[in-house]
Amino acid sequence: MRFKTEMAQNSKKLQIAESALPLFLENGIKGTSVDMVVKASGVSKPTVYNHFPDKSSLLHYTLQCWLEDQPKPTFDAADEDTLLSQIENQWLTTAATRLYGLFMGEGNRAPEARELFSTVYDQTRRELLAAWAAAHNQPNEGWQATVSHLIFNRTLYA
Repeated sequence: MRFKTEMAQNSKKLQIAESALPLFLENGIKGTSVDMVVKASGVSKPTVYNHFPDKSSLLHYTLQCWLEDQPKPTFDAADEDTLLSQIENQWLTTAATRLYGLFMGEGNRAPEARELFSTVYDQTRRELLAAWAAAHNQPNEGWQATVSHLIFNRTLYA
């Protein structure tokens, strides 16, 4: 019986997180209220607070779920144009770009989530890019700057 209860609780927790992600991406951390999450997820406010003591912990769990769903990127391009295409498709997705903007603008509101995004998403992709640059005798700093510029422009004009 305990297993079923835990499964139901995890199901509700995931339901809340899945409903919260689009709200955070659209409204930001400050602009997303618990009432909005309650309405979007179809659960009660006490249920939300039973799983998440605050918005920061909700965002952290939501981000963990999102990160688990992200495919591992492979930067195996033979040329620069193909690499740029791989970066566009495997790194700078719409949701990722919005998360970059969220953490650039409001990361101080959820520092643990910002750190998680930085280390699990951004840093791992930058390491793969550095490996590609080294394998192709390309300047890593130039590629890192190119990606940073793309991220900045996407968040600025998204």
